[in-house]
Amino acid sequence: MSKILALLTISYVFFQIKCVNSAQHTYNLGRNSAVVNTGVHKCANGRNSEVTFSVDATLHAKSTTRTNFGNGKNVNNRMRELNSQRSDHKGHILASVFGGPAQIWNLAPQADNLNRKYRCRTSILNVWYDCEKWILNELNSKRNLPVRVKVRLSYKDRSCRPTHWSIDARSRSGSGCQALNIRNGNLPFGACQRAG
Repeated sequence: MSKILALLTISYVFFQIKCVNSAQHTYNLGRNSAVVNTGVHKCANGRNSEVTFSVDATLHAKSTTRTNFGNGKNVNNRMRELNSQRSDHKGHILASVFGGPAQIWNLAPQADNLNRKYRCRTSILNVWYDCEKWILNELNSKRNLPVRVKVRLSYKDRSCRPTHWSIDARSRSGSGCQALNIRNGNLPFGACQRAG
């Protein structure tokens, strides 16, 4: 009986630690909203830092203003803290066109192929871009709204740079798009060229 009680106590303490190290926030983004899940993760420098694990957005309209992270000292320091690579973009987790703000919770190092359209031998490399385009088309049509969008970021131990990005979007009609576990890395050499 004492072993069971000890196991329950350890499980409870672990659960409490997990709860303390994670948070959920709701943001009003004009006509849109987002529930953001963040948590503490160990970075390459051995320090813990808060990272975004997921954004669940409810979209009713595209944003009329675009946001940009710019080159400010705080943003550049944050990118270094997140273990960004030299060619990474200052990526919006929730795209600016959907109301994603230039705030720290919405910033993550993003490989070029997740942030730009490419002319490729295979369309699989444009699946993230195509899904965001589908969402934008749904918002522009103003039918079957809202569009519910879930963005998930995956991390490996001792790195605060996402290894994979996933997006799942569904309109009120049930139609949708997915781009699951897209590697946040370089494109295969010679497979693609950046489109215009």
